[in-house]
Amino acid sequence: MEERLDSTERGFYLKLGDDFFGMYETPDGPKLFFNKDKYRLTDSKWEVELVIGRKNNLFIFYWQGETKISFRFNKNQDSVIQLYRLLQERVSSKRTR
Repeated sequence: MEERLDSTERGFYLKLGDDFFGMYETPDGPKLFFNKDKYRLTDSKWEVELVIGRKNNLFIFYWQGETKISFRFNKNQDSVIQLYRLLQERVSSKRTR
């Protein structure tokens, strides 16, 4: 799986094979995207999980309790972990309840 973390003034994205995954700022707050699907992160409707395995890791994003994004990635793909931490640190504190 090809991986690249690119930064813009308004967000971050990864190219994972043929897929684009990332987060960007909007006037209404941050949004997470996976290809054409977008999720407003100021809503309290989402959860994110990172499962660390021996050989691979697993990223899972839930929207209203339903899995919307799920993929395995190699242990050496630190950019997915960086985006996960960004979600946890910067976004979770800004959620509405």
